[in-house]
Amino acid sequence: MKTKLFSLAILASSFAFAQQQQTFSEVTIQAYSPTLYLKRSINDGGFIRGIQTQALNGENGWFFGDVHGSQWVVSKGDYTGRKLVINDSNGYVGIGTDSPLAKLDVAGNIITGAGDSVVGINAFSIRYADGSMNNWGALRSSNSTYMSFGVKANDVSPGWLSSTGLLNLEKSAITLDETGFSFLATPKQKVALNSPVTMNEIMKISLTGNALLQGKFEAKEVKVTLTPTADFVFDEKYDLPKLEEVEKHIKEKKHLPEIASAKVMEKEGVNVGEFQIKLLQKIEELTLYSIDQNKQIKQQSDQLKHLKDENEALKAQSAKIEKLEQQVQQLLSTQK
Repeated sequence: MKTKLFSLAILASSFAFAQQQQTFSEVTIQAYSPTLYLKRSINDGGFIRGIQTQALNGENGWFFGDVHGSQWVVSKGDYTGRKLVINDSNGYVGIGTDSPLAKLDVAGNIITGAGDSVVGINAFSIRYADGSMNNWGALRSSNSTYMSFGVKANDVSPGWLSSTGLLNLEKSAITLDETGFSFLATPKQKVALNSPVTMNEIMKISLTGNALLQGKFEAKEVKVTLTPTADFVFDEKYDLPKLEEVEKHIKEKKHLPEIASAKVMEKEGVNVGEFQIKLLQKIEELTLYSIDQNKQIKQQSDQLKHLKDENEALKAQSAKIEKLEQQVQQLLSTQK
C-alpha cells in the first residue's frame, strides 16, 4: 500500500512538473541515434511547430521550424520574415524569398570561393553528366585568367577547355587577363573525358580598346571617326601637284604619291581611317584637275567657236568677192 501511495505521489509530482515552464542552462541528449520530438497535443491543427530562441528578458531570437507543415523555415523573431525556406512539395530552397521558383532561388547577391582570388579556386562549378568535378566548366579565378568561364589559360597557349568526351561539338570561351579580353574557339572534335582541348584565339580586345580579329569582318554599317579630313585640298594656298609630276612619280614608283605601295600594305596592313582620308585627298585633287580641264575645254570651245564664226565671215566675204569678180567679167565681155 505504501508503495502504491509513493508511486502515486511521484506520478502527481511529475505531472505537476510537466505543466510548469522549465528553464535549463544546458540540455544534452546523448544516445546512439538521438532524436528530439516536438509533438502536438492533437493530430490536426496547429499553425507552427519549431524551436524559438529567446533572451532572458523574453525577446525572441531565431525561429527554426515548419509553418502549416508545408515549409521548413528559418526566421528572425518569429515565423514571419523568413530568411531561409524549404518547400515540402518540391524541395525548392529559397534564400531571401519565401516563394522559391527553382531548386535554389536566391533573392540577392551571391559570394562564393575561398582563399586568394589568384590561387585558382573554383568559384562555381558545373558537374559532368557522370558526376565528375575535374573540369573547367566553371566560373573560375586563377593566376592566368583572373576571371573566365569554362576555360583555363596558361603560358603555352591562350587557353584550354576540358571536354566531356560525350559530344562532337565546337567549343568557345572568353578569357580576361592583364592584356584584355580574348575570344577563343575550337573546331568540332570529340576528346576523352577531362582531357584538355587547345583553344584558338579568334579575337582580342585590348584594355586600350584596340581589337584584333583573325578572320573576316562583316557589318551593316561601319563608322570611322578620324581628324583632320582632306578638305585642306580646297584651300587656295594648297599646292596642287602638277600632272607631269604625278605622271613621273607613277612611272618611277608604280603607285600614287602619298599612297603606300602594295608591298608595304601587305607587310604592314592598312589603317582604314587614314587610308580613306588619303583616297579622299586624291579624289579632291582629281576633282580640281577635272575642274581645271573643264575650264580649259570651255576656253578652247569658245576659241573654236570664235574661229568658226570668223571662218564663216571670211567665207561670206569670199563669196561676195567671187560674185563681184563674175560681174566684172561679164561687164568686160559686154564691152568687147
